[in-house]
Amino acid sequence: MRSFEDAVVVVTGAANGIGRATALTFARLRARLALADIRPLAEVADGVAAAGGTARTFELDVRDRDRVNDLAAAVLSEFGRADVVVNSAGVLILGEMRLVPPDDLRWIMDTNFWGVAHVVQAFLPSMIERGSGHFVNISSPNALAPVPYVGAYSASKAAMTMLSETLRLEVAKHGIGVTTVCPGFTRTGLRGEARYRADTAAKAEFLIGLRKRIERREIDPFRVARKIPGAVRRDRALVRISPETYLVSWAYRFTPRLFRKVSESLFRRTA
Repeated sequence: MRSFEDAVVVVTGAANGIGRATALTFARLRARLALADIRPLAEVADGVAAAGGTARTFELDVRDRDRVNDLAAAVLSEFGRADVVVNSAGVLILGEMRLVPPDDLRWIMDTNFWGVAHVVQAFLPSMIERGSGHFVNISSPNALAPVPYVGAYSASKAAMTMLSETLRLEVAKHGIGVTTVCPGFTRTGLRGEARYRADTAAKAEFLIGLRKRIERREIDPFRVARKIPGAVRRDRALVRISPETYLVSWAYRFTPRLFRKVSESLFRRTA
Protein backbone atom coordinates (compact mmCIF):
# COMPACT_ATOMS: atom_id res chain seq x y z
CA MET A 1 0.00 0.00 0.00
CA ARG A 2 1.77 3.14 -1.23
CA SER A 3 -0.75 5.72 -0.06
CA PHE A 4 -3.34 5.77 2.71
CA GLU A 5 -5.46 8.47 1.13
CA ASP A 6 -9.04 7.16 1.11
CA ALA A 7 -7.89 3.92 2.79
CA VAL A 8 -10.29 2.48 5.37
CA VAL A 9 -8.55 2.04 8.72
CA VAL A 10 -10.22 0.38 11.71
CA VAL A 11 -8.77 1.08 15.18
CA THR A 12 -9.89 -0.59 18.40
CA GLY A 13 -8.99 1.00 21.73
CA ALA A 14 -9.09 4.32 19.89
CA ALA A 15 -10.15 6.56 22.77
CA ASN A 16 -6.66 7.15 24.15
CA GLY A 17 -3.02 6.14 24.08
CA ILE A 18 -1.65 4.31 21.07
CA GLY A 19 -5.11 3.82 19.57
CA ARG A 20 -5.88 7.53 19.63
CA ALA A 21 -2.43 8.46 18.29
CA THR A 22 -2.82 5.89 15.50
CA ALA A 23 -6.20 7.31 14.52
CA LEU A 24 -4.82 10.84 14.32
CA THR A 25 -1.72 9.67 12.41
CA PHE A 26 -3.81 7.97 9.73
CA ALA A 27 -6.17 10.97 9.64
CA ARG A 28 -3.22 13.17 8.61
CA LEU A 29 -2.66 10.72 5.76
CA ARG A 30 -6.28 11.34 4.65
CA ALA A 31 -7.56 7.91 5.62
CA ARG A 32 -11.18 7.13 6.42
CA LEU A 33 -11.43 5.81 9.97
CA ALA A 34 -13.69 3.47 11.88
CA LEU A 35 -12.93 4.02 15.57
CA ALA A 36 -14.05 1.59 18.27
CA ASP A 37 -13.74 1.71 22.04
CA ILE A 38 -15.67 1.00 25.21
CA ARG A 39 -15.05 4.65 26.18
CA PRO A 40 -16.37 7.86 24.55
CA LEU A 41 -14.81 8.73 21.19
CA ALA A 42 -16.18 12.20 20.47
CA GLU A 43 -12.89 13.98 21.28
CA VAL A 44 -10.90 11.65 19.03
CA ALA A 45 -13.40 12.03 16.18
CA ASP A 46 -13.07 15.83 16.44
CA GLY A 47 -9.29 15.47 16.31
CA VAL A 48 -9.55 13.27 13.22
CA ALA A 49 -11.70 15.86 11.48
CA ALA A 50 -9.29 18.65 12.43
CA ALA A 51 -6.40 16.58 11.02
CA GLY A 52 -8.15 16.21 7.68
CA GLY A 53 -9.60 12.72 8.03
CA THR A 54 -13.11 11.37 8.44
CA ALA A 55 -14.27 9.09 11.24
CA ARG A 56 -17.19 6.91 12.18
CA THR A 57 -17.29 5.88 15.86
CA PHE A 58 -18.54 2.67 17.43
CA GLU A 59 -19.03 1.81 21.09
CA LEU A 60 -17.44 -1.60 21.46
CA ASP A 61 -16.19 -4.07 24.06
CA VAL A 62 -13.87 -6.36 22.12
CA ARG A 63 -14.67 -9.18 24.54
CA ASP A 64 -18.14 -9.39 23.00
CA ARG A 65 -17.81 -11.47 19.84
CA ASP A 66 -21.29 -10.58 18.58
CA ARG A 67 -20.61 -6.85 18.90
CA VAL A 68 -17.29 -7.28 17.08
CA ASN A 69 -19.09 -9.07 14.25
CA ASP A 70 -21.59 -6.19 14.18
CA LEU A 71 -18.68 -3.74 13.90
CA ALA A 72 -17.23 -5.62 10.92
CA ALA A 73 -20.63 -5.74 9.24
CA ALA A 74 -21.16 -2.00 9.79
CA VAL A 75 -17.71 -1.11 8.44
CA LEU A 76 -18.19 -3.23 5.33
CA SER A 77 -21.67 -1.83 4.78
CA GLU A 78 -20.62 1.81 5.17
CA PHE A 79 -17.10 1.79 3.72
CA GLY A 80 -17.16 -1.30 1.52
CA ARG A 81 -13.92 -2.72 2.91
CA ALA A 82 -11.31 -2.56 5.67
CA ASP A 83 -7.78 -1.94 4.40
CA VAL A 84 -5.98 -1.79 7.76
CA VAL A 85 -7.22 -3.10 11.12
CA VAL A 86 -5.29 -1.98 14.21
CA ASN A 87 -5.91 -3.96 17.40
CA SER A 88 -4.95 -1.54 20.16
CA ALA A 89 -7.49 -2.33 22.91
CA GLY A 90 -5.84 -3.77 26.00
CA VAL A 91 -5.86 -4.02 29.81
CA LEU A 92 -3.23 -4.65 32.51
CA ILE A 93 -2.91 -6.53 35.80
CA LEU A 94 0.04 -5.95 38.16
CA GLY A 95 0.77 -8.45 40.93
CA GLU A 96 2.14 -11.89 41.71
CA MET A 97 0.47 -14.64 39.72
CA ARG A 98 -0.60 -16.47 42.89
CA LEU A 99 -2.70 -13.45 43.86
CA VAL A 100 -4.53 -12.97 40.56
CA PRO A 101 -8.10 -14.33 40.89
CA PRO A 102 -9.70 -16.37 38.07
CA ASP A 103 -12.06 -13.54 37.15
CA ASP A 104 -9.08 -11.26 36.53
CA LEU A 105 -7.42 -13.89 34.36
CA ARG A 106 -10.57 -14.22 32.27
CA TRP A 107 -10.85 -10.43 32.01
CA ILE A 108 -7.32 -9.93 30.72
CA MET A 109 -7.35 -12.93 28.37
CA ASP A 110 -10.80 -11.99 27.04
CA THR A 111 -9.55 -8.50 26.22
CA ASN A 112 -5.93 -8.90 25.18
CA PHE A 113 -6.16 -12.26 23.42
CA TRP A 114 -9.78 -13.06 22.61
CA GLY A 115 -10.52 -9.46 21.69
CA VAL A 116 -7.85 -9.59 18.99
CA ALA A 117 -9.00 -13.04 17.87
CA HIS A 118 -12.59 -11.79 17.55
CA VAL A 119 -11.55 -8.80 15.45
CA VAL A 120 -9.30 -10.87 13.20
CA GLN A 121 -11.96 -13.49 12.55
CA ALA A 122 -14.60 -10.84 11.91
CA PHE A 123 -12.60 -8.93 9.26
CA LEU A 124 -10.51 -11.71 7.74
CA PRO A 125 -13.12 -13.28 5.41
CA SER A 126 -13.72 -10.02 3.53
CA MET A 127 -9.97 -9.42 3.23
CA ILE A 128 -9.46 -12.91 1.80
CA GLU A 129 -12.28 -12.38 -0.66
CA ARG A 130 -10.75 -9.08 -1.80
CA GLY A 131 -7.17 -10.38 -1.76
CA SER A 132 -5.73 -7.53 0.31
CA GLY A 133 -5.64 -6.05 3.80
CA HIS A 134 -3.39 -5.67 6.82
CA PHE A 135 -3.68 -6.36 10.54
CA VAL A 136 -1.58 -4.43 13.08
CA ASN A 137 -1.62 -5.99 16.55
CA ILE A 138 -0.21 -4.00 19.49
CA SER A 139 1.75 -6.33 21.75
CA SER A 140 4.41 -5.71 24.41
CA PRO A 141 8.02 -6.61 25.25
CA ASN A 142 6.45 -8.57 28.12
CA ALA A 143 5.35 -11.05 25.45
CA LEU A 144 9.00 -11.67 24.57
CA ALA A 145 10.57 -12.33 27.99
CA PRO A 146 9.47 -13.19 31.57
CA VAL A 147 9.31 -10.31 34.04
CA PRO A 148 7.93 -10.52 37.62
CA TYR A 149 4.55 -9.04 38.57
CA VAL A 150 3.12 -9.05 35.04
CA GLY A 151 2.56 -12.78 34.52
CA ALA A 152 -1.10 -12.51 33.55
CA TYR A 153 -0.46 -9.58 31.21
CA SER A 154 2.59 -11.29 29.68
CA ALA A 155 0.63 -14.49 29.09
CA SER A 156 -2.18 -12.63 27.33
CA LYS A 157 0.23 -10.67 25.12
CA ALA A 158 2.35 -13.73 24.37
CA ALA A 159 -0.75 -15.61 23.23
CA MET A 160 -1.79 -12.67 21.07
CA THR A 161 1.72 -12.36 19.62
CA MET A 162 1.85 -16.02 18.61
CA LEU A 163 -1.63 -15.69 17.11
CA SER A 164 -0.33 -12.72 15.12
CA GLU A 165 2.83 -14.53 13.99
CA THR A 166 0.92 -17.64 12.93
CA LEU A 167 -1.75 -15.62 11.17
CA ARG A 168 0.95 -13.89 9.14
CA LEU A 169 2.11 -17.24 7.75
CA GLU A 170 -1.41 -18.36 6.92
CA VAL A 171 -2.70 -15.26 5.15
CA ALA A 172 0.33 -14.19 3.11
CA LYS A 173 -0.90 -16.29 0.18
CA HIS A 174 -4.09 -14.18 0.18
CA GLY A 175 -2.20 -10.90 -0.15
CA ILE A 176 -2.80 -9.98 3.50
CA GLY A 177 -0.13 -8.67 5.86
CA VAL A 178 0.20 -8.91 9.64
CA THR A 179 2.43 -6.73 11.80
CA THR A 180 3.10 -7.14 15.53
CA VAL A 181 4.16 -3.94 17.33
CA CYS A 182 6.03 -4.08 20.67
CA PRO A 183 6.15 -0.50 21.96
CA GLY A 184 7.64 -0.74 25.45
CA PHE A 185 6.71 1.77 28.17
CA THR A 186 4.22 4.12 26.50
CA ARG A 187 1.98 6.87 27.86
CA THR A 188 -1.35 5.13 27.27
CA GLY A 189 -3.32 5.36 30.49
CA LEU A 190 -3.13 1.56 30.70
CA ARG A 191 -1.29 1.55 34.02
CA GLY A 192 -3.66 4.08 35.54
CA GLU A 193 -6.58 1.75 34.78
CA ALA A 194 -4.74 -1.42 35.81
CA ARG A 195 -5.90 -3.87 38.44
CA TYR A 196 -3.41 -4.25 41.31
CA ARG A 197 -3.26 -7.51 43.23
CA ALA A 198 -1.29 -7.64 46.51
CA ASP A 199 -1.75 -9.44 49.85
CA THR A 200 -0.11 -6.79 52.05
CA ALA A 201 -0.20 -3.00 52.22
CA ALA A 202 3.55 -2.90 51.61
CA LYS A 203 3.25 -4.87 48.37
CA ALA A 204 0.36 -2.71 47.23
CA GLU A 205 2.48 0.38 47.88
CA PHE A 206 5.37 -1.21 45.97
CA LEU A 207 3.18 -1.91 42.91
CA ILE A 208 1.91 1.67 42.86
CA GLY A 209 5.49 2.92 43.19
CA LEU A 210 6.53 0.59 40.37
CA ARG A 211 3.83 2.06 38.18
CA LYS A 212 5.03 5.58 38.93
CA ARG A 213 8.63 4.68 38.09
CA ILE A 214 7.50 3.18 34.80
CA GLU A 215 5.47 6.28 33.99
CA ARG A 216 8.61 8.41 34.22
CA ARG A 217 10.14 6.33 31.41
CA GLU A 218 7.10 6.29 29.13
CA ILE A 219 7.39 7.47 25.55
CA ASP A 220 4.80 9.49 23.65
CA PRO A 221 2.21 7.26 21.93
CA PHE A 222 2.71 9.20 18.69
CA ARG A 223 6.24 7.81 18.59
CA VAL A 224 4.62 4.38 18.28
CA ALA A 225 1.82 5.46 15.96
CA ARG A 226 4.16 7.11 13.46
CA LYS A 227 5.88 3.74 12.89
CA ILE A 228 2.67 1.96 11.91
CA PRO A 229 2.00 3.34 8.38
CA GLY A 230 5.56 2.55 7.29
CA ALA A 231 5.34 -0.92 8.82
CA VAL A 232 2.17 -1.56 6.84
CA ARG A 233 3.75 -0.29 3.61
CA ARG A 234 6.76 -2.56 4.06
CA ASP A 235 4.75 -5.44 5.53
CA ARG A 236 7.06 -5.73 8.53
CA ALA A 237 6.49 -8.75 10.75
CA LEU A 238 7.70 -7.28 14.06
CA VAL A 239 8.28 -3.65 15.04
CA ARG A 240 10.19 -2.84 18.22
CA ILE A 241 9.96 0.77 19.37
CA SER A 242 11.69 1.68 22.63
CA PRO A 243 15.19 0.77 23.87
CA GLU A 244 13.87 -1.54 26.63
CA THR A 245 12.03 -3.58 24.00
CA TYR A 246 15.29 -4.30 22.19
CA LEU A 247 17.14 -4.88 25.47
CA VAL A 248 14.59 -7.31 26.90
CA SER A 249 13.99 -9.29 23.72
CA TRP A 250 17.64 -9.66 22.74
CA ALA A 251 18.86 -10.33 26.28
CA TYR A 252 16.35 -13.13 26.77
CA ARG A 253 17.01 -14.56 23.31
CA PHE A 254 20.80 -14.75 23.62
CA THR A 255 21.34 -15.06 27.40
CA PRO A 256 18.14 -16.65 28.75
CA ARG A 257 19.78 -18.13 31.87
CA LEU A 258 21.30 -14.80 32.89
CA PHE A 259 18.04 -12.99 32.15
CA ARG A 260 16.10 -15.40 34.38
CA LYS A 261 18.62 -14.98 37.22
CA VAL A 262 18.38 -11.19 37.04
CA SER A 263 14.57 -11.34 36.97
CA GLU A 264 14.48 -13.78 39.88
CA SER A 265 16.87 -11.58 41.88
CA LEU A 266 14.68 -8.55 41.18
CA PHE A 267 11.61 -10.45 42.40
CA ARG A 268 13.29 -11.61 45.60
CA ARG A 269 14.47 -8.11 46.48
CA THR A 270 11.13 -6.46 45.84
CA ALA A 271 9.04 -9.25 47.39
